[in-house]
Amino acid sequence: MTDASPDLAQLEATLSLAPSDLAVRRDFARALAAAGQTDRAVIVLAEGARHHPGNPGLAVDLAQLLSGQGQHHPAQQVLTAALRARPDHLELRGLLAAELAADLKTAEAIRHLRLLLAQLPDQPLVYANLGTLLQTAGNPDSAIAVYRRAIALDPDNAVAQVNLGTALMTRGDYAEGFDHYEHRLSLPHLRLPPPGLPRWKGGEKAGRLLVSAEQGYGDILQFARFLPLLSEWSDEIWLDCPAEMKRLFDGMAPLAGTISPGDPQPELDAVVPLLSLPHCLGTGADLLADSIPYIKMPAEGPALPPDRRPRVGIAWSGRAGGGDLFIRRTLQRRSCSFAELAPLWELDDICFFSFQLGKAAAERRKPVQDLSHLIGDFADSAVLASQLDLMISIDSAPAHLAGAVGVPLWVMLGPGQADYRWGGARGSSPWYPKARLFRAGASGWTVLAAEIASALRSHGFA
Repeated sequence: MTDASPDLAQLEATLSLAPSDLAVRRDFARALAAAGQTDRAVIVLAEGARHHPGNPGLAVDLAQLLSGQGQHHPAQQVLTAALRARPDHLELRGLLAAELAADLKTAEAIRHLRLLLAQLPDQPLVYANLGTLLQTAGNPDSAIAVYRRAIALDPDNAVAQVNLGTALMTRGDYAEGFDHYEHRLSLPHLRLPPPGLPRWKGGEKAGRLLVSAEQGYGDILQFARFLPLLSEWSDEIWLDCPAEMKRLFDGMAPLAGTISPGDPQPELDAVVPLLSLPHCLGTGADLLADSIPYIKMPAEGPALPPDRRPRVGIAWSGRAGGGDLFIRRTLQRRSCSFAELAPLWELDDICFFSFQLGKAAAERRKPVQDLSHLIGDFADSAVLASQLDLMISIDSAPAHLAGAVGVPLWVMLGPGQADYRWGGARGSSPWYPKARLFRAGASGWTVLAAEIASALRSHGFA
């Protein structure tokens, strides 16, 4: 092992002398993984299984390495075998439930979580995870009851609080839902408002108010509809937003202006997170869609190439996200490949325009026309979207942009995607009245694309 560090070489030599020493084997595998030699670490642990069949610690290490490599089915096999030998082992069962949940084997994952609760009846984290799976399975009422149990056991469980909020909003209970959703501000990795300013919580004049954008582009576009409602609470409102959105919002009433990283900050009296506006303003379902369109078009912008055919925008991939295993894999399923939408490209009577940016844009092929050279920022995208007859998009920024400018919108939702924005199991969204929802099932995106192609024909697009 000429390329190994002294510690790795020493651990390997020790293991060769005592191959049944479990502690040394696990230490060696961890050191290999830390050095980026994950494949070797997997081999070392797999060999250890012959010396220590059913050992839970070994199984946990091996399953986590396999899962990190994207080998989720082998990881489940390792955990299942170990759990068969140690059915009382809580960590094994919890990890297996997480792997099954991330693989959309929801019923199996729920069964394991209920078995965990039989052993640990007062564990708020298990209740919170169970609620997430019930919500994913399209059962918000059961999820709400389970989240409430988790919160009763641990009122500071921010995940359960936030998820309870989204489940309530899915059911249409916006007042209570947004109340619980405020707990997102204590979650790690959230972009918090700039420090040093008092938080405006509604109910009184705000003075010079900064609205701090948070989360992704789609969330900013979705919640921008509430900005005009601030006019009675503040005479000077500034929006903190990404630079690529500045021009889109610069002319939006009642904003005095926008601030992006690096811009000089005006004198301000208070700050409020953008997604807190419904809670601070007491907004309910009756105000969600009243003001559409709420994005003001720039005076000038790019034009779509002339074509007499119906003009349909398309976006198929969103930005990758982080988080735990379940969140990461859920976000991955929100995107598809260009090739998986092949049934759409057979419709010669439609002029398709790609609103896809980033790495996935390189997947585009004929007959879809590329617009990336016309899109410098979100203002350009809005002008182009306003010229469409229809936008077809996954749940990403182009979908929310089309909804905000009042363009008819068909949203492609990934397998297992349950989101309050898109109205639970309904085929429409209370946020965008011109939206129609298409949900991919176990048969995948190509089957969904064929369904959308059929809908385009029946609606006279092709």
